[in-house]
Amino acid sequence: MGSFFKKPGLYVSIVLAVIVGLFCFSLYKLGILPIHLMLILCLIFFLVWAIIFVLLIKGDHRVFSRILGGILAAILAVSTGLGTYYLNVTYGALSNMSQSSDEIRKVASVYVLNNGVITEPSQLNGRTIGVLNNINTEGSQGVLNELQSQGISVEQRPYDSSILMINDLKGQAIDSVILDQSYLANIEDMDGQENIRNEIKPVLDYEYTIKKAAETASNVNTATTPFNVLISGIDTYGAIEDTSRSDVNMVASINPKTHEILMISIPRDYYVETVCDASAGCALGQRDKLTHTGLRGVQTTEMTLENLLGIDINYYVRVNFSSLETIINELGGIDVENVDSFTSLHGNYTFEPGIIHMDGPMALGFVRERYSFQDGDRERGKNQMRVLTAIIDKMTSPAILSNFAGIMNAVGNSFETNMSVKDMTALVNAQLSNNSGWQIYNYSLNGTGGTDFAPELGDNAYVMYPDEATVSNAKADIDAVHNGEVPPYINQ
Repeated sequence: MGSFFKKPGLYVSIVLAVIVGLFCFSLYKLGILPIHLMLILCLIFFLVWAIIFVLLIKGDHRVFSRILGGILAAILAVSTGLGTYYLNVTYGALSNMSQSSDEIRKVASVYVLNNGVITEPSQLNGRTIGVLNNINTEGSQGVLNELQSQGISVEQRPYDSSILMINDLKGQAIDSVILDQSYLANIEDMDGQENIRNEIKPVLDYEYTIKKAAETASNVNTATTPFNVLISGIDTYGAIEDTSRSDVNMVASINPKTHEILMISIPRDYYVETVCDASAGCALGQRDKLTHTGLRGVQTTEMTLENLLGIDINYYVRVNFSSLETIINELGGIDVENVDSFTSLHGNYTFEPGIIHMDGPMALGFVRERYSFQDGDRERGKNQMRVLTAIIDKMTSPAILSNFAGIMNAVGNSFETNMSVKDMTALVNAQLSNNSGWQIYNYSLNGTGGTDFAPELGDNAYVMYPDEATVSNAKADIDAVHNGEVPPYINQ
């Protein structure tokens, strides 16, 4: 201990050298700075360290030198220490986002009426159970095997329609049904089924996984090459890692050279040809609502939209729009430009035209409402793009520094992507090299409402038949952005 007090400057200098070294290593690991800027920054810090070393070691007998060296040491320690903390928080959030599993988690359940008659699996013995013929057959078979392993014998009754099966359960023509948990949202959308979650309850859950489909488009150099990203927003009942409907569907075309972003919103009910990997078990080649493609994994939504728009989608980002509440609150709210006066049934908010400051719950009410608009889901898609634009504006402003750790934690838990940390940081790196603002354009596909067969329901449902003119316009807009031109068809 006595030796420490004899040479305090030496030990302080050693500790500082370690702290600065850790900062530079963290900066290199994250890779957000261009290499020349990183080298300059680290060189500056080491030069400051060298000055401190000289002041503390060579100037040991001069009070002024020791005081100045101590002040500089404190400043250097705090700045590089905080810098290392923020860099590691950022790296952790990005890694959490990009560590998506190669498997899709699914849960199939046995549901019974919520009337207290059947409360546990053993009471299913000798009773009838509804099973869908062509929907989620893997999950249904897994449930049946689980019942058999528990010595529970049931009489199977096959159905082609999930709605007919549910109605038979509610009418007590059968005692139970097997459904994938994510399909409840489909049923809930149908007339007369709005309270289905309160009318039935699960008594047995069977969790299983299926392999994700292989990616259909290659990664690119995000710093220099235009690329397309699918933004898939799952419904509010889903966790980010669960299979769920794709209720929000946007394709963002990004040109990092010209700093242009084109966001195209596709209505959830768009009646499109389903495209998927053979392992996904979708209704390949059949038309269905776009939102249903999410039930077969985000890759199915991706491939379906690639087919619709005639493009390659390089990356996807899955967003839990419910957890965006947390992000927006951590940001301290966002400022959204609203166009029309309307009241949202989700939270009973009234929105007037103009710039509105929104917290998380208010923003969620804003993006979920569709029944107040003549254009319904199409206008909701525009509002979702307005909120995403406001989030991008806030997250690229200095305001993010006021609660950086909380924001990064919320981002890491609310997004899932197949974009690697390297690809994400390359884009940030390019932004820091050329600190220009981004021009964001919006376009929304349109169509005509009708009723048609939805294979994932096994029944007829409301659909939107695509307006091919708007699809062609979207293709032209994407080509324009990729070529560094102003898109000709955008929403004003």
